[in-house]
Amino acid sequence: MPESKKFKKTHPYSILRQLRISVILILLSVLQQVLYRPQNILAIIGSLGINALYVTVILSYYLSVYGSFKYYFDDNSLHIRQGVLIHHYYRISYDKIRTIVFYRNIVSTLFGAERISFDTPAGSKRKYDLTAYFSRRHAKEMREGLARSQTVLVTHRSHTISIILMSAFWSNPVTGMVFIVPVIYNAGKILGRQVADDMVRVSIHSQWFYYANFISPVTATLAAIILLSWAISMLLCFLRYVRLCTYRLKDAIVIVRGIISHSMTYTKVSELSSVNIDQSLLMRLMRLQSCSISIIGSGKLKGDKGMIVSAERTHSVHRKMSELTGVDPQERKTLLVTPHSVFSYIYLPLLALLLPLGLTLLSQWLPKLRLTLSFVAYVTLIVVLWWLLFRIFAYKNAHIGCNPQCLIVCSFHRLNLRKSYIPLRNIQKVEIVQSMFQQKSGKCNVKVYLNFEKRAVCSIKQLTKQEALAFLRPLNLVDSQ
Repeated sequence: MPESKKFKKTHPYSILRQLRISVILILLSVLQQVLYRPQNILAIIGSLGINALYVTVILSYYLSVYGSFKYYFDDNSLHIRQGVLIHHYYRISYDKIRTIVFYRNIVSTLFGAERISFDTPAGSKRKYDLTAYFSRRHAKEMREGLARSQTVLVTHRSHTISIILMSAFWSNPVTGMVFIVPVIYNAGKILGRQVADDMVRVSIHSQWFYYANFISPVTATLAAIILLSWAISMLLCFLRYVRLCTYRLKDAIVIVRGIISHSMTYTKVSELSSVNIDQSLLMRLMRLQSCSISIIGSGKLKGDKGMIVSAERTHSVHRKMSELTGVDPQERKTLLVTPHSVFSYIYLPLLALLLPLGLTLLSQWLPKLRLTLSFVAYVTLIVVLWWLLFRIFAYKNAHIGCNPQCLIVCSFHRLNLRKSYIPLRNIQKVEIVQSMFQQKSGKCNVKVYLNFEKRAVCSIKQLTKQEALAFLRPLNLVDSQ
């Protein structure tokens, strides 16, 4: 074990960061002091009560944790020692570190601190293997040390307009809902007036008259909530990815992004688990794509957090993806899903169509609620048709392909179309699944598993089994028999 004098403490901001979970009780104790205004020591102790004891214990614990967490770097490894009652010692070799993330926000910048996170292949279950706050001077020295031995080969800066488009059309999978806001608002106003007029004809004192007048405020509030949710989602996504810049070094990719909170991700090119091209339905209609990378052992640091290219045209995304990652975007061989399997992609939206149909039938049995139920059925129908349209695009896009470098899987994830380029060396296994119905029809689903992952990272359904086996055998991904 290294000598104790070599170890250093992390930045004191680590204590303040940990105290965020106790800030409510701390503020409650201060509020008690302000309102009660004790006059002596006993009154002060009594006014603080159990909150003061809790805060004291928490402060003591975090101070002990901060004092026990120490580190130092040598020529080959990062050494860490931590633990209050039980001491743990870690040694992480530099060649095992896959990703280093430098992050700072406004608060940490004011305190002169910067968070540095390290990932290894063992980190697939956690967000990061190791996270600690260092002084900005030490963080700068580390960044300079990483870049000193390598030169920048390619630089890609995303335009602000492409970040805005991506934030609007890709950040929230239900962004399309914003387009029905005017429909909800105007239909609610018309509905409220029409129902109110019908009720007035029956009786001016009817309780339904007040109910009818309540329809317009409710629909206006619903429209405002949808619009506000979309606006907040777009703003947060824009602030996260504004000033996105990707650098390709000799052996690494560096991703820099953010304006209020600044992030820099350093990852090795040889350790990329996949390169993903994503599209929401609106981006598909506008013929835009975004590109991101997934890193082995990076846990939750996948997908959009590893974005390297924002919303751009297909040819531009392919060119920049090839320059930044070295992945060949061309497919040498493809296998499409079976032509008559469209029903397996759209049966859920078709079942969901029963909901607006049921509301329409119910409106015939409840005349007084006919317009209200018809309005709800109309809005539900728009959402279900949007989902149905997405599934149709997912079916048309679904296939697997390959080139000498990668297995290419085109499928969908939630409400995003995804095309994953997976290096053949990183594929742990390929699983072929058949349900009882597929066993009779000769179809199957194919699932791909990466190193260090327990769940399939991508899957595609309704391929012909014999064709899938014939496609995967030359790639040594299934048994040759």
